[in-house]
Amino acid sequence: MFVKAIKIAKEAMFPIFRFEQVSPSQAKVSVVGTGFFINSKGYFVSVTHLFETKNENTRFLYIGKLPDKVQKPRLEIKEAFKDDEHDIFVGKLEVNSPKYFYLAKFIPEIGKSICISGYPLSVIKPNNGGLELGGVRRYFQPSFVLDKIKVKSKSGTGTIREHDGFLVRDVGLFGMSGGPVFDVRGVVVGVQASVTEPRESTNAAGRTISVENAVAIRSDLILELLNKHRIKANFWGKF
Repeated sequence: MFVKAIKIAKEAMFPIFRFEQVSPSQAKVSVVGTGFFINSKGYFVSVTHLFETKNENTRFLYIGKLPDKVQKPRLEIKEAFKDDEHDIFVGKLEVNSPKYFYLAKFIPEIGKSICISGYPLSVIKPNNGGLELGGVRRYFQPSFVLDKIKVKSKSGTGTIREHDGFLVRDVGLFGMSGGPVFDVRGVVVGVQASVTEPRESTNAAGRTISVENAVAIRSDLILELLNKHRIKANFWGKF
């Protein structure tokens, strides 16, 4: 069902790396989330909470559309503009991306088939003074829209933002924040933002299951932000 859409995703999304220099000879490297291109000029979308831990010892880098394409030299991610209240980040990289996502100008209907995506479970190893990136791989999870939602979400630094969008049946994993949520055509309908608080379901025998769901920011909020800053992006639907 999502074969065509995933072909687009493989060329349009990428992992966001966080480098922290802890000493002159040691650095911590991790994948903190995902970004995706929305035009051929290097503009991309993610979520703001990925970048709130930045200080003089940290950098956020683009190293390519892994695992297929490695960017040399590595590029530092720069902010173009953002909507911090709604957790939307727009960045600009000095690269051309022939493949990019269209953005939907509507909220997906309840029950609609969608796919969440990103770069969770990444394994990064040192390799002769560099990095072995073969363990940084894409993840796709087909799912569907459960309901519309507007919820306050607290980040790791205590900042509270409003995630306005829809609820997804399946939970997103760490590393998928900022990842595109797309439909079977490969059109982005939302952005992975957070997960719900765990809820418990208990049967008569006392067995308990903990349930969480992904929360996605609706794509029309991104289009509004791009239009405000006069950035061209392709969209699906009518204004």
